[in-house]
Amino acid sequence: MLPILQTPTTPTNPDSPLLKMSPSVTSVSDERLHIDENNENEAIAPLVSVTQTEYKTTNTETLMHLIKGNIGAGILAFPYALSKAGLLFGPIAFWIMGLMTLYCMHQLLRCHEYHRQRTARAKCDFGDVMRSTLECCRSRYVQRYAKLGKQVVDHYHPHNIPIQIYMLLMLIAIIAFSFIKSLKVLAPFSLIANIIQLAGLLIIMQYVIRSHLPLDQLPLITPAKNWPMFFASAMYTFEGIGLVLPIGQKMKEPEAYGGCTGVLNTGVLLVTILYFFVGFYGYIRYGDGARGSISLNLPVENPLYQVTKIMYAVAIFLTYNLQFYVPLTLLWPRVCRKILYKYHDKALKLFEIGFRSFLIILTFAIAALIPNLGLVISLVGAIASTALSVIFPPILETITFFPHGLGRYKWMLILNILIVTFGFYVFFAGTVLSLQNIIICIKEGTGCDD
Repeated sequence: MLPILQTPTTPTNPDSPLLKMSPSVTSVSDERLHIDENNENEAIAPLVSVTQTEYKTTNTETLMHLIKGNIGAGILAFPYALSKAGLLFGPIAFWIMGLMTLYCMHQLLRCHEYHRQRTARAKCDFGDVMRSTLECCRSRYVQRYAKLGKQVVDHYHPHNIPIQIYMLLMLIAIIAFSFIKSLKVLAPFSLIANIIQLAGLLIIMQYVIRSHLPLDQLPLITPAKNWPMFFASAMYTFEGIGLVLPIGQKMKEPEAYGGCTGVLNTGVLLVTILYFFVGFYGYIRYGDGARGSISLNLPVENPLYQVTKIMYAVAIFLTYNLQFYVPLTLLWPRVCRKILYKYHDKALKLFEIGFRSFLIILTFAIAALIPNLGLVISLVGAIASTALSVIFPPILETITFFPHGLGRYKWMLILNILIVTFGFYVFFAGTVLSLQNIIICIKEGTGCDD
């Protein structure tokens, strides 16, 4: 059995020793609003007030949120990823990675439960768990740093217009759309985008599964030099690990989240199956010819598939602001507190407009420089997804439960070392190879619009 502390009773006396020894608890007696002063995100700009009447999700709603949080445009790039691994090695490695990532998600849940009870906090996110883990680490040094649509137009247009021109045209619309600040207003757009993406995926797959290349023409295992690109792109599949804790905390029946047949296992299994289905059939249909997004392999002259590409472009446009909401909410309060605190409200509003526009222009500049979805996904997967999914959770579990809570003969420690070793291999090898391909893509200036 793992050492999970009992939930401490909550004293109402402000001079209570429990409140004094737990600096992360600022107001335990009043559950209507919990603000952690050591958590910079909450201290600067609390996003949500935790109330007893807060809406809780059902098991089905939680499952839908979990699936939606893990499935995005990256699913269209998975055939390209499998082309870097081979017909046999790719599927086997992908399912092993899926099981490994799911295990790491449960590690995160275990650490969350331990630190939530240790600190008597109502809620903990990924960052809170990391900070709490480092704070209880035996090393004082570690404790000190605990806070740290182009194809469709080209078919009808006689001239090849650079893709950056289309981006520039969209930039103005994106900036204007980004000034919708209410999540309630954005919710219908998100729903419409999900419906469009699902319809587009069905149209794409009904075409892809019609035929395939002779299987004996596809390599069972590709050269090892291509594996880092596959691993990095595959890790992008499990980018939703950051949602594991927030989604679980919104449930009416949180006890149904974990377990062998729990919501988490079911959701990750469905996501893995869907990614595998799209990736496998896309790969056997196009082989090495699979492009950075499988939608680019569709016939350009067919009006149905032209509409499908436009549908995906619209869906991405509608969800841009929702994806942009979280980083802006995290970054803008820090800028106000550290740089713009001396200005009045009207000036701050103007600065916010400029800050929003700057961030959007920055993302568009990166996209214009690297207009290849496959390369971008492999780079993000190697750096961000790998770190969050298979590097941090094993490290957090090891620090939290060391030395007596890691199983008989320390088998969990050995497994964590193997997982972290694999994670660092994908992190460094995938990043280096992705950057090399991006540099080649930028220098040549051709064949980079996949």
